[in-house]
Amino acid sequence: MHKARLEEISKLFLEYRRLFEARDAEQIADFYRFPIHYYFSNGKKSELSREYFIGRVEKLLKLYEKLGVNQIVGAVTDVIELNENASLATLNWVLLDTSQEKPRQVYSAITRYMVCDYNGELKIDGLIGVDETQQLKQALSAA
Repeated sequence: MHKARLEEISKLFLEYRRLFEARDAEQIADFYRFPIHYYFSNGKKSELSREYFIGRVEKLLKLYEKLGVNQIVGAVTDVIELNENASLATLNWVLLDTSQEKPRQVYSAITRYMVCDYNGELKIDGLIGVDETQQLKQALSAA
């Protein structure tokens, strides 16, 4: 993999994370090429429109608020180049509550993204759930 490509992907997800912290579902959707394919951890697959995706993100952001998530740390842990225009990026997301003196980890999850060059910019073309649903359910039951 070219170092420049890895830097582009890291930069993309740094800004993506920032918008999750800002709780801006519309701008989060701007990172995607619609319709996107979402692969659930249970093996199901859905094609999501922009409108439906925004609604799902808004629901997720409300859950984050309920759990006290106010900081998100994301690290690109792996990138596989599929071809010259597409990569599979694995990210480890750590969701934190920093309202107290000592930050508290609410949960962490792994998500994979299909990232493609589209009209000269990187866009997320697919989203592959690994364990976030399970981690989120555990965090909600502990809250």
